[in-house]
Amino acid sequence: MATGTTNNKSRQKTARIPLDVLEEMESVKEEGESDAQFIVTSMRGEIKRRQRRNKQIVE
Repeated sequence: MATGTTNNKSRQKTARIPLDVLEEMESVKEEGESDAQFIVTSMRGEIKRRQRRNKQIVE
């Protein structure tokens, strides 16, 4: 049973997002894609990019 903002598979976060970024997000989201799906996909992509960049710096 979920309690508060954490359960066994996810954690809820709160962030303030500039209005211009929200408008751009809405303009590029796929049909039927939720805000949460877009944000999670974007975060995963950014994490991979940063990991690759950090790996290149270390080598």
